Amino acid sequence: MDYLAAILAGVEGLRLRLPVISEAADHVAGRLVADGRLLLASVRPDFTSEGFIRSGGLMLAEEWTPETVLSPNDVVILGWSGASPDQELELLRDLRASGALIVCIGPALWGGADSQMGVDLFLESAIPLSESVTAPFGGEGYPLISLQNLVVLWTFTGEIVAALSRSGRMPAMYQSVLVAGARDRNARFVGSRFHPTHQVPAMPPGQVGGDYLDAIGGILLALIEEEAGAIDRVGAVCAQVLNDGGIIHAGMISHFPVYQHGAPGDPLYMRRLARLDGESPSVAELERELQRGDLFFFLGYYRRPMQAYQVARRAGARIVEVITGDGSDGPPQPDYVIRPKWPFGDAVTR
Repeated sequence: MDYLAAILAGVEGLRLRLPVISEAADHVAGRLVADGRLLLASVRPDFTSEGFIRSGGLMLAEEWTPETVLSPNDVVILGWSGASPDQELELLRDLRASGALIVCIGPALWGGADSQMGVDLFLESAIPLSESVTAPFGGEGYPLISLQNLVVLWTFTGEIVAALSRSGRMPAMYQSVLVAGARDRNARFVGSRFHPTHQVPAMPPGQVGGDYLDAIGGILLALIEEEAGAIDRVGAVCAQVLNDGGIIHAGMISHFPVYQHGAPGDPLYMRRLARLDGESPSVAELERELQRGDLFFFLGYYRRPMQAYQVARRAGARIVEVITGDGSDGPPQPDYVIRPKWPFGDAVTR
């Protein structure tokens, strides 16, 4: 569990940086109140995908593209994504030319290089990168740094909301579409930057970000203490399938996970299925691809894709499930289960 322990250490260490994050959030909030825009950018799409049209995320957030026209009033959160240094710096140059406020999130070495080019604000993604943790990924740090980037991003998002509350504003935010009524609720607010009226009190610096770090730290600790055995068993089964000539077919929920296939450090042990339709992979694709001796690895959210499981059973493939659901669905049941401890509704702060 060295990998999870390293991520937990990164989360715990971020608490010491809350004052810096809160101060940066004040700068961003000031621009948003003055009608500036907030955009997310990264060379690879993984970082941007996590904060754009995302449950719990800001509806006013936009995705930067090469066609985007920025103004000096805007804010761009630029996330390191493990691309080549030339690509990362080229994107930074393009953003800097607009005069927008650039907030960079990434490892210290990246920040040191970028600071020479006039980055406005830098939020470091500090996480232990011991050899025991990076060795399975060929020494690559991306599989850890990329996750720490997201922890920083969501901590920063919480502090931006808090900073806006101190200006009397409450930004419109997405609710998880799996919550009853959420789609209709979201549709009412799409296109809105702020709620015209609200009863949210002014929140002090560090409170929302700190609550988020507490919640994420608790989830990681629960994984280490309660799911280590399940994770080890699944790892052993996956290795056996590969050694026997089988294929691991991975169905992964959208946003960040789908971009991990082929990312820096990925040993390519799994074959990624097409992006999920809701909470299920394509049944037609599974019927076409799954063979006896294969393994269907499902990284979802809450509900089991029962049709997909039926296809796997008919094909003679084993099933690994990583969801938060309560396991009350009928047959077919998965062979192995890892509970990610993520709360239904995607809400860890109130």
